[in-house]
Amino acid sequence: MRLSYRYLRPLAQHGSYCGVALACLLALGCRKPQVPPQAPSSPSVRLYLVSNLAGALEPCGCRKDMLGGMDHAGALIAASRKEAPQSLLLGAGPLLFQEPQLDPARGEQDLWKAAALADSLADLRLGAWAPGVNDFAAGERTAELARRTGAKLLAANVSMPEVTGTATFEVGGYRVGVAGIGAGATPGASSADPGSALAEAARSLDSAGAQIKVALVAADRGAGLRLAEKVPGFSLMLLGRAQESGEANDAAAPPTLVGDTLVVQTSNHLQSLAYVDFFVRGDDFSFQDGMGLAREERKLSLEQRIGELERRIASWRGEQPPVPERIATGEKDLARLRTELTGLGAPAADEGAKGSVFRYHLVEVRESAGAEPNVARRMSEYYQRVNAHNREAFKDRKPAPAPSGSAYYLGAATCANCHEEADAFWRKTEHASAYRTLQTEFKEFNLDCVGCHVTGYDKPGGSTVTYVARLQDVQCEACHGPGSLHVENPGSSNGLIRRVPEPTTCRGCHHAPHVADDWSHAQAWQHIVGEGHGAGAKPPPLR
Repeated sequence: MRLSYRYLRPLAQHGSYCGVALACLLALGCRKPQVPPQAPSSPSVRLYLVSNLAGALEPCGCRKDMLGGMDHAGALIAASRKEAPQSLLLGAGPLLFQEPQLDPARGEQDLWKAAALADSLADLRLGAWAPGVNDFAAGERTAELARRTGAKLLAANVSMPEVTGTATFEVGGYRVGVAGIGAGATPGASSADPGSALAEAARSLDSAGAQIKVALVAADRGAGLRLAEKVPGFSLMLLGRAQESGEANDAAAPPTLVGDTLVVQTSNHLQSLAYVDFFVRGDDFSFQDGMGLAREERKLSLEQRIGELERRIASWRGEQPPVPERIATGEKDLARLRTELTGLGAPAADEGAKGSVFRYHLVEVRESAGAEPNVARRMSEYYQRVNAHNREAFKDRKPAPAPSGSAYYLGAATCANCHEEADAFWRKTEHASAYRTLQTEFKEFNLDCVGCHVTGYDKPGGSTVTYVARLQDVQCEACHGPGSLHVENPGSSNGLIRRVPEPTTCRGCHHAPHVADDWSHAQAWQHIVGEGHGAGAKPPPLR
């Protein structure tokens, strides 16, 4: 998916009718129809929106410019705020933890990561979020983490001390009212019907004089859309999920209108940010579609198809040998899609509307956006803290011994005694420096990272987070299996090692989200075979 965002010009003063001039015109008998005030050329209010961050401090993977990263999101927001300072950051769905329950075996690491996330969100001036089940995984420490974000924890359907139902913010001279519907709570908390709670929250915001009303809803999409239908009157609803689990990445859902409510949902794990801009004309706070949602949906579809096709063409170019006809056909299709995307154009802020309007944008969060310095510093401090802690906490953790008669791991140095050419070739590959990439970033003892940068991790007779002396990097036995029985009986061909690894072996680490969905086993194969190490061998078929 390759999405783009065109930053708008700095805020211009939006006009209002001058009472004296109007009186003079009427006195002169002017009969010209009144013209509505013009919308400002940049947004009156901009909202940054995030769904289901779910503990994603940054992406993990070996592909350059992976989607995600708090520091990169911070850079995007900071750059945009220079041009549209009248803004507010909001979230919905699980924020601080990847899983709904913490794993005691991971020690303090997940809590420290949540704290780093909370502090980073405070740096980005998070205003409010609607919590999901995962956010209460810390139990009694939930309140502390919520305070560190500096944001309001909004859940009108949940009754507990650290949670409130609504909040109001002054943004660009306008009063933005935000209501939340959350999921999950600490023991002893009570909950109410989401529909009734949201309706009551809407009335409370009206009483507080909210001019733009926003609902943050941590619920599955179907339930959220039904809420938007049941409780009208909100200008915007941001959907998250009630609960997240695992590393899988989801694409953003296209924006949609339910009555007069714009409903949006970003991709999870901070792969993207949504921007919703409100252009206010006079005192009109009934916002119309100023962009053409049908066109925006088509734009999102085209950008996703273009991004996918670009990755496929790059993959085809790396095949040995490449197939020119397939590449040419792909490039022709790519040119056609790009032409169609260009033809959609950029809608005017008041397109098709005479009153106040909204516009929606989605931007990918990538390394190329840069890094927000404060957030980048917090992330580095977190990794150094975890490294120092885990080095000591897990210093005595050793792998389980291999069962009697079973093979165990020896390390590449032993393999090189007989396979010098293969070892020389391996040392030129990226696999041979996999552990060093962690060491340069203080991640070699990080439980989220180490398993794919060593050999035999957490396997009998293999390695652990600290027990890696012989097994650093992705060595021979990571692909061919533990080699002790092969060393004892080198002439045997009874399956003591795998001569050609199965694709599933590679997929143990090379799977989404660590690589792109279009990662090609056939293309990667070209980088792990060569002179002295299977040169000319064909990759095994996918099963």
